[in-house]
Formats: sequence, C-alpha cells, structure tokens
Amino acid sequence: MSHPSPADLARREHPATGIVVLAQLVREFEQDPTPLLVAEGLPPAEALSPNATVPASRELAFIRRVIELNLDPGLGLKAGQRHHFGFFGMWGLGIVSSNTLGDAIRLGLRYIDLTHTFLGWSFGSDPELPRLRLEDRWSLGPARRFLIERDLAAAATLLLDLFGHRQALAGIRLAYPAPLHREQYRSVFACHAQFDAPATEISIRADMLDARPMQANPLAARLAEEQCRQLVSRMTRAGSTAQAVRHALLEQPGELASQGEVARRLNLSERSLRRRLAAESTSYRELLNQVRETLARAYLLDTGLRVEEIAERLGYSDAANFSHAFRRWTGTSPGRFRTGTPSVSGRRRS
Repeated sequence: MSHPSPADLARREHPATGIVVLAQLVREFEQDPTPLLVAEGLPPAEALSPNATVPASRELAFIRRVIELNLDPGLGLKAGQRHHFGFFGMWGLGIVSSNTLGDAIRLGLRYIDLTHTFLGWSFGSDPELPRLRLEDRWSLGPARRFLIERDLAAAATLLLDLFGHRQALAGIRLAYPAPLHREQYRSVFACHAQFDAPATEISIRADMLDARPMQANPLAARLAEEQCRQLVSRMTRAGSTAQAVRHALLEQPGELASQGEVARRLNLSERSLRRRLAAESTSYRELLNQVRETLARAYLLDTGLRVEEIAERLGYSDAANFSHAFRRWTGTSPGRFRTGTPSVSGRRRS
C-alpha cells in the first residue's frame, strides 16, 4: 500500500485526547510534562479543551520525548488501558451503542480518522478467525512499539467497555521481538501473544462478532454515526485536497468518480485540482490507486464477490488488468490474498 508522505502527517490534525492521557501518566511518574509539550509548540495539557485538536506531527514529537524519559517499558500498554470509550466522543459512543461487535468494528474503522491513531487499521472477516490488522502509516521511529501497544491496549479496553470482559480476543500477533515486559501482555489482553510475527494483528473469536454489547442502543448508534459522518465531512473540507479527493472517491465505492466529477464535487476546475494535488506531491491517479487498493482488499476479505465483479466495481476493463494492478500493489494475486497471508516482499508503489 502506498503510504502517506511526511507532508501529509504535518497537515494532519489529531484529537488532543492522546496527549492528555500521556501527560497524566507522566505526572504520575512525578515528572512535569509541560516543558516537553512547550518544546513542541503545544499548550499545557490542562489548557486543552475536550474538543481541541493538535498537529499529529507535534503529538508524535511529544511522544518521542516522553519515551526518552524511560519512565516505564510498558508505558504504551498503560496509556491504552486508559482509553475508555468516553475519551473518543461520538466515535466512542457509536462503538458502545452498536448492535453487535461486528457492527462496532465496522463503524470504528469507517470513522477511524476521528481518533488519534498513527496506524492503519483493516478488518479481515475470515469465517474461522476474523482479525484486525495494524500497519505502519508513517515513519514512527522509536515511538513505533509504544503506539502499537497503546492502540492494542485501547482496543482491549473498548472490549471491556462493550462486554465487561475480553473474551472476544482469540490472540494477538506482533511484528516485533518480545520486549522485557512481555508478561504485562497477559494481564492486558488475557490471551496468547506471539512476537516476531509477520504482521501485527488482533484475532477475534468468530462467534463473538454477533454478540450484543451491554449498552447497545440502535437509536443512539444511528445518531452517533450521523455525528461522526458530519465530523469527517467537516474535517475533509478543512483538510488537505488529497484527503478531500479520497473521501469523494469513497462516497460511492461502486462507482469511482472521474477526475472531472471529483473536481466538480469540490467546486474546483480540473486544472485547479491538478495544481493543488501537485502541491501536495500527489495526483488524482495516485489517490485513485490508493482507494482502489483499499477497496480491493476489503472486497476480497469481507465479501464473496468474484474477482471479475471486484474488477468491474473498481473500474477495470477486465479481471486480468485488475489482477495485474493488485499484484503490483501487494506482490501477490487476488486469489492468494483471499486465501492466505500475501507476501509483501518486492512490493512496488503504484
């Protein structure tokens, strides 16, 4: 998958929740987080309102400074355990109000941009062992393991909010060596943790996907999802042109809009659209391929659509052209991707 550029990270805004939680933890270790925040151009945590946003690049820099303090090797796990649904606003309300765990996962991923994750999340609904996969979206450097641990622990915490237990977790796989604090994983996740895995994934018990959360409320879920949709729409209008194009393409995934149609939706001429995207070091074609790859993965893992049908939905003239593009993105064929974990060696960008 083509990853966003550092410039995209510089333009991205995150809810301030992650900073507030981490700053509280730093204080509990009898350290003052304010100088670290100020050094990155951020206000003191107590000055951040519940609806505040911060530049994601500055948040990442603050996290790296905290890691350098060496307060606790399992700090990421401790931070994630504090990420209850209330910290996430409407996104969290939509999660806990969902009718089933499967609905909660789908809603959560649909509006994942409303959270402060630095990772790419996807869901593979394998009939025998559904799994959530986490992939690097940026160059995270020394903050990588912290952020993976934080997000995984946050997912486990949300399961506690949903059901009062973590029995839906069948196992976790981690694409890094076992840390010295590996024993903490058992208490946080209550399931087996495999280290040095080829990918970072959370395995979900298939029989739990239809389980009903304790606070399931269809009306509240619909209202929360509508609020999430409006928030994402406002973010798109306020964000980069590339982000707006991605959202325009995803509005009707079965009919990917042409460059001209996207320009009209954004009230731009095609020339202005090309110029703005070029200023962001991208193009309509590159973004179209990113969206096509995202949808192709979802169709292959989550539906029973034939490859020919997927090719048609993604705007390819035939299955052969789609298969060629998919192999270029992932290093494997659509058929092999659907039936097993694909090899990512030798992958090229579109």
